[in-house]
Amino acid sequence: MKLYIKGDYSKRFPYGYLELAGKMWIPEEIQETYSNAGNNDSLQDDLTVSLMWGKSLFDARWNTVPLKDTDLSRFFSHRDEWLDLKFENAYVSDYRERGDCLRILSTHQELLTIDKRAMYIMATEVAKAIDGMISENDKATWISVEDFKHQHQKILSLTFEEAHEMSLEEISSMDAVADPLWKELDKHREEYIAIHGEVD
Repeated sequence: MKLYIKGDYSKRFPYGYLELAGKMWIPEEIQETYSNAGNNDSLQDDLTVSLMWGKSLFDARWNTVPLKDTDLSRFFSHRDEWLDLKFENAYVSDYRERGDCLRILSTHQELLTIDKRAMYIMATEVAKAIDGMISENDKATWISVEDFKHQHQKILSLTFEEAHEMSLEEISSMDAVADPLWKELDKHREEYIAIHGEVD
């Protein structure tokens, strides 16, 4: 699943990644259940961070809940869902180029409610911070933060606890299919590095 954001990139994100994760999932004064790639500096200055909420660290039921694909390792299931925020050309170009828009890209094509809610919150917080707009259809059309919130009110109005319990039920019937954009990005990254080399 992916969302695009455009806005005033000169604006600095106003707080750190742990506070952002707390808004997306559940607040923590000390980092216990979150994994991150990137840090406060990369988020605040470069609008780049990847976040994952450790479901099984929060609730042991995630270690035993049935998966739709019984042969699938839990490490590749919806139990682990990274939400990756960066400029659309950053990964492909080994962070030499940015592109015109930010993109939030999830590990899987379809998300559990708990992570879809988190992704929507991430998008609204980032877009709000840079006076931006959001696109859900590959940049064909753009909507304001308020319109996005209204459009996804059903998900965003859920409490963390409600979304969590729903997701424990959903995982048993959901196919764990990686978002196909990742394969495309990996291919373009290999091609780019073959021409330009890796950044030292």
